[in-house]
Amino acid sequence: MVERFSRQVVLPQVGEDGQRKLASAHVLVAGCGALGSHTAEALLRAGIGRLTLVDRDVLELHNVHRVSLMVLEDVGQPKAERCAAALQRIDPGADISAYVVHMGPAEAEEWVPAADVVVDGLDNLETRYMLNDACVKHRVPWTYTAVLGTHGMNMPVRPREGPCLRCLFPEPPPAGALPTCASAGILGPVPMALAALQAAAAIRLILDPAGSSTEDLVHLDLWGRHADHAPVPRSADCPTCGRGEYPYLELSSRTTVLCGDAVQVLPRRPLELDLEEVGRRLARLGSVHRKGSVLAVDLPEASFLVFADGRALVKGTHDPRRAQSLYDQYVAR
Repeated sequence: MVERFSRQVVLPQVGEDGQRKLASAHVLVAGCGALGSHTAEALLRAGIGRLTLVDRDVLELHNVHRVSLMVLEDVGQPKAERCAAALQRIDPGADISAYVVHMGPAEAEEWVPAADVVVDGLDNLETRYMLNDACVKHRVPWTYTAVLGTHGMNMPVRPREGPCLRCLFPEPPPAGALPTCASAGILGPVPMALAALQAAAAIRLILDPAGSSTEDLVHLDLWGRHADHAPVPRSADCPTCGRGEYPYLELSSRTTVLCGDAVQVLPRRPLELDLEEVGRRLARLGSVHRKGSVLAVDLPEASFLVFADGRALVKGTHDPRRAQSLYDQYVAR
């Protein structure tokens, strides 16, 4: 280990004791798209010994220009599984788990307390608010990171010591009010740069857990070649870290509008779908293709990516109510 990480061990911020801490640390990677895949690779190469990867989606062709670890042959495959396979090749001895599921309140309540640090690879604010609730509730540090266009931002969160996401953004904007990577675009190197910043912040949270009582929001503009730092004070009246309210852990919406042209729909109750049976049933109505643990269905009304846990990504509509109706009609009767 000393030889492999020798250039990192000589850093006064790390040292041999710090490298051992990294080797025993467990990081939860919430989302394995552009941000999450780059962050996971940077953490593994830095010596993090255990990674839990969670992502609900499959790799699409338009993802390839900005993700790490995945290639064209992985299109159509679950991101979490392909990331895990690539990471395992980099370090066969690392403890890497992959879950192709939607990270809802139940999953956050289970996985967040087991982690030393959580990193942000998410693509929507609703899930970030839920993750913030879980991390503050269980006092697990995490890093908020977001990218769009040619810029991005990052803020480490030390629960109960510094500001949390709701100190920064007290209330989420109305659904559809913010641009997405589908509408505003994204420069390929931007997630890589923000992932590097996020990985460094996660390493610091592991090696220096006390840290500072306040954290800055860092904003990078790669096209304009400048960085800004803005102090974020902790709000005594913050609903989450001030008053100890966790409403996003209680939400049970079945639909989530994702970054891009898709709406995720959850089943009404936990279930295990027989994808072969679903495929045979829907083959009479349109095109059906099975690729690993995902069923791709193209119907006149919409397209679906159906997972064995009952989730589906519905394409062809931006309306959550319409997506839920199509799901109930074709996927889970």
